[in-house]
Amino acid sequence: MTGKNVDYLALWGAALSSLLAVVKFWEIWRNRRRVEISHSFSSPEIGNEVIIRNLGSTPLIITNWQLIWRHRYWFRWKQSAVMSADEDFTDLKLEGHSSKTIPFREENYFDWGVSALGEDRLYLRLHIAGEAKPILRKVYG
Repeated sequence: MTGKNVDYLALWGAALSSLLAVVKFWEIWRNRRRVEISHSFSSPEIGNEVIIRNLGSTPLIITNWQLIWRHRYWFRWKQSAVMSADEDFTDLKLEGHSSKTIPFREENYFDWGVSALGEDRLYLRLHIAGEAKPILRKVYG
């Protein structure tokens, strides 16, 4: 009779530990780093904006950024222009579930029409503290 009780106890322990493992994996998946990039392009008087959104719950620190004009050349990507953060740029902290805007006005304004971009697409390269490689996200094109 005691052998049957031990089997039920073992099954209960296995089921409970499996359920807790699924919950832990779900938490890890939900809290992963997720960054979304969008834009608000306008006239030279109003200016352009690139919006960085942190969709995860963990804060991010952006140490540097670059706006890159890229196009496909055969099987490779070629850069045609780069606009980087100013020398006096300090770390940009994005809290969880928040957004920041990078404005491009006056001397930093860029034309974004089809005639200006041609085959180029706009990308934003973000250097995030604690990450070995920067992330690259498409802005427009």
